[in-house]
Amino acid sequence: MDFLDEWQSPAWRGTPCTSDAWPFSPDIAVFEARRAIGQLVRTYGDGVNPPGLDPSDVDPVLRYIRAARDLEEVMRAVRQDLVAEARARGLTWEMIGRSEGTGRRAAQKAYRAGLSDGRLEQLRIEAFVSWLARQAVKPRQPPERVSSDLDGSTPLDRLAYLVRHAWHALSEIDKLLASAESDPENALDILERPCRRIERAITAVTVDHAMWEAMAGWSGQPEAADRANYHTSTTYLLHVMRLLLFALLYAPEEGSADIDHFRVFLTKAEQVYASVLLILERPDVGWAIPAPE
Repeated sequence: MDFLDEWQSPAWRGTPCTSDAWPFSPDIAVFEARRAIGQLVRTYGDGVNPPGLDPSDVDPVLRYIRAARDLEEVMRAVRQDLVAEARARGLTWEMIGRSEGTGRRAAQKAYRAGLSDGRLEQLRIEAFVSWLARQAVKPRQPPERVSSDLDGSTPLDRLAYLVRHAWHALSEIDKLLASAESDPENALDILERPCRRIERAITAVTVDHAMWEAMAGWSGQPEAADRANYHTSTTYLLHVMRLLLFALLYAPEEGSADIDHFRVFLTKAEQVYASVLLILERPDVGWAIPAPE
């Protein structure tokens, strides 16, 4: 085989997007952008199409195009967040305009309206979850109501328990919500016990600092050195823990009879569990988690 044929496809002169080497570029911004796109594709799962693609869209490059488009939309919102933070820090429109590569007037015109109340509330919740995570990593005695769930179990045991519980919950949440909708008189009885079971399972995983230490310590190694571009297992494992804390924020208070609160909690738990399972199925995350002894 000719040397040029070995490293370059005759159909495409660049590195294929499906290659672990695809992120490489001498331009650091391009490198990070490609990594972000590839990470999103890998979180969706191998061979799994994200929302917006048809099952017939089997060529993987289509998933990369979709991920790039989704990230482009998200980046617009993130830029608005950053400008709002800059204004909160007291920075001038002239300074912001320079960072945008425009000018004072253009920046002021684009961002003068600021963030919506809904977006500000979302950012507040994210900041609160990050604060909760910082508290959760500190050694402390777990709450008595979940200490029995932790007794004798290792972090690996609890992770396996979480996965089993998540699969079970995802199989029943839609049915529970439909049952409550069709039988409003008994909706509280239908929803309360499953909600408390989910709350207890998530709490058992997140309240013990040993679980956080394990997730941070399971860094693993990629199967091959040239796959290190996408190997960020610790980041994703700790993201799983923060997602679980996020779901707990919506758990109804003890003694609550507000059906809407139970519905919201089940919906949030369903979203979080789906994301958690996608993350845990990533190859780099799977390599990091130690095998049971």
